[in-house]
Amino acid sequence: MSKETITILGANGMLGSDLQQTLLSSGFDIKCYDLPDFDITDTSQLEDSMQGSDFVINCAAYTNVDKAESDEIVANEVNGYSVGKLGGIAKKLKIPVIHISTDFVFDGKKESPYTELDKPAPLSIYGSSKLLGENLLLDSDADACIIRVEWTYGKDGANFITKIQDFARTRNQIKVVNDQIGSPTHTVEVSKSLRDILLLKQFPTGIYHFAANGYTSRFEMAKYLFEKLGIEVKIFPCSSDEFPAPAKRPLNSKFDCSKIEKLLGRKLPTWQEMLDEYIRLA
Repeated sequence: MSKETITILGANGMLGSDLQQTLLSSGFDIKCYDLPDFDITDTSQLEDSMQGSDFVINCAAYTNVDKAESDEIVANEVNGYSVGKLGGIAKKLKIPVIHISTDFVFDGKKESPYTELDKPAPLSIYGSSKLLGENLLLDSDADACIIRVEWTYGKDGANFITKIQDFARTRNQIKVVNDQIGSPTHTVEVSKSLRDILLLKQFPTGIYHFAANGYTSRFEMAKYLFEKLGIEVKIFPCSSDEFPAPAKRPLNSKFDCSKIEKLLGRKLPTWQEMLDEYIRLA
């Protein structure tokens, strides 16, 4: 069992909370930082948080996609410039970094799954701020592993599953978009894979795509969830145009995850298997 010390930034969020449990149960020592006591934009706090660590995992982010459209300065500071500072400190302290990014760096106009070699083209301020963070981290020349995730859900934090269940409790019929395609991904599975990366003999650098196997629409995902939970509500498909929002979403969020599967030496579970496990643990 490893006794290495891991600093988790954004430790109380949806992914961070699952990551805490996964690393503790695997024998790691962890140091956890999050708002309101920790501010990733504060350089001195950032450096203090990393002292004495063997690895840093950055889950901290400005994630309100729509609000970011009118809050660009803060989104860029949290998701972009602070990640660059993190890289500079990590380089100086010789600490490897795992940074969590997103499918929103792409415009979703490609028909086939996105690989790590595809050129990003974000549609939103949130997406561009996350891409800024990726680029500044890579430019810092730190030992950095960037994991792009998509359509994540977990027991802590608001996500598509919690929102759709809230709708189902108050309405007898709902509409769900069927033109956004991706892979619903459980944060418990993300956490397990982040742990496995820490346990590799050689720390991997560069960009990796991580998502459940298989692709589905938001509509089909909601249908599957309701059937599994026995929720009796009429559900109808619709287009994204029927739900206008300040920030545009990529319609195609499909990831090619062959690179990370090769790294981990295993196939990732399907989105149905992940969702079944989430329901079992709920």
